[in-house]
Amino acid sequence: MKSKLARKTFKILLAIFIILIPFQTRWIFYDWRLSGQVWEYGRLSLYLGMIVLLVAALFFLLANKKEIYLSKDKFLYFLFLYSLFIGFISPLPAVSFYYLAIIYLAALFAYLIKFLPKYFVFKMVLLSGAIQAVMAICQLYTQKVWANKWLGVAEHLPQTLGTSVVEVGGDRILRAYGALSHPNILGGFMFVAIFAGIYLWLNFYSRMDEKGWHKAFKKKSISEFFLIILGLILCSYGLLASFSRGALLALALSLFSLLLINIFRSKWLVVNVVIKYLIVFLLVAISFNIIWPGAWSTRIQAEGRLEEKSISERIDTLDQLGWRDYKTAFLGQGLGMNTYEVYSQDTTRPIHDNQPIHDIFILLLAEVGVIGAFLLFNVVRIIVKSANQVDVMATSMILGLIVIGFFDHYLWTSWTGWLMVSIGLVNLYKHKE
Repeated sequence: MKSKLARKTFKILLAIFIILIPFQTRWIFYDWRLSGQVWEYGRLSLYLGMIVLLVAALFFLLANKKEIYLSKDKFLYFLFLYSLFIGFISPLPAVSFYYLAIIYLAALFAYLIKFLPKYFVFKMVLLSGAIQAVMAICQLYTQKVWANKWLGVAEHLPQTLGTSVVEVGGDRILRAYGALSHPNILGGFMFVAIFAGIYLWLNFYSRMDEKGWHKAFKKKSISEFFLIILGLILCSYGLLASFSRGALLALALSLFSLLLINIFRSKWLVVNVVIKYLIVFLLVAISFNIIWPGAWSTRIQAEGRLEEKSISERIDTLDQLGWRDYKTAFLGQGLGMNTYEVYSQDTTRPIHDNQPIHDIFILLLAEVGVIGAFLLFNVVRIIVKSANQVDVMATSMILGLIVIGFFDHYLWTSWTGWLMVSIGLVNLYKHKE
């Protein structure tokens, strides 16, 4: 009885955690300052979601204490010891250990969600995405992000310098943030939520094929299908409201790969769902463009002063690899140290002007070096090799995350980003039903 209650509590807590993923509610317990300036990437925080995740893990242990066993893979133990070693030799060990803790908490999340039905996990991801999409739509229409310390949301106005905007005909249009720290992260989360919705749509059709379509007209089934489509519509609007080019490109390439491969495999149910979603997205995009004409074309064509500046700054960050000697080449700058190293080279530049490399693959080479990159590659290889149900849906989602990783850094540098990666990788596995 106690075990059953613990399992139920674990499921509820993990559902709450998924809802909390985009919210930036946190306790900043230490602000690392450089020359008296607040260094955003040295801001050590305890997120509300982290507490919920750890409590969920505790209930998981209570429910499954007889099934818990330590891995016999010696490589994982070596990786753990090596990560501690890298932390200690970092220029600022406290900051590097903080980022290491984020990585291990994200790995814990990936481990835990394998013990829940994939349908349930993705239902929560779509719900979480829909909540953010509603916030994003409200922000776009009101042209304001309201500050709320309990939700971890800072105020953003289009006329304020530093706010992410799209400039159309001299007008500054606010890009939606949701509850996240940047519109691009919102776009990435919308991408993950949309893929969750497509999975739920496909799962619904599969179940109806098995049970008989006459049951689809029952009230419960109609409501379920309506909520899936509504969630996808909202998240599509949310992605467009973020004006994230990387997220849109990731969605386009992922859906194209999903469509193309399943046509060759004659998996017509998947093809049917993808085409229907593309029609939904096209209708959403048309209605969006009617309300905000020219906004997305400005982003796509990279026209105007702000777009040119954005692209120029991103390209400039690619010079921050910083392999000055054998140590930085093989062991890296240290986790979370890329902007610190850049600032150390030029302390006259304001710290907030220094951004991490906008490519996670070059960024990980910079921060963990060749050895760390090799070890991480092997971790991914082990995950893929041990996955018992690798399908095209999962690999297409990972393809999208890779595309995002080529154009931005948040999958490597943020708590929310690492959780997105966890959802993508664990999608390879068959979940416990």
